[in-house]
Amino acid sequence: MVQIQRVALFPNATFHIALQRVFGLGRSTSLAVAEACGISKDLKVKDIKDSYLQKVSSYIENNFTTGDTLKRQIRDNVLEQVAINTRRGVRHTLGLPVTGAQTRNNGVNARKLRPLFQYDTSRR
Repeated sequence: MVQIQRVALFPNATFHIALQRVFGLGRSTSLAVAEACGISKDLKVKDIKDSYLQKVSSYIENNFTTGDTLKRQIRDNVLEQVAINTRRGVRHTLGLPVTGAQTRNNGVNARKLRPLFQYDTSRR
């Protein structure tokens, strides 16, 4: 099983699609990574040599913020907004939609679906 950034990639998937499993890499960035490392977009993961995989992982580490560090950055940004009592921070703590969605209908669903313990506000 091939792993990049501690994420297992499916061997029968094309490389740029399998690379999207890494948190922080989407469709366009995974295509750009494959192109920058010299990997064809039609190539499957099982057909790629180890030297190319090492090249890809080093390229991702040097040029992108991914995985746990990106999740930590997002969490710290939310906690900073909560600490300074911005509008978005208050809506995060209340579990309401943050980016301007209507609350007459969707606010109840957002409160049910968003876990409040995800943003630990005790660490200010």
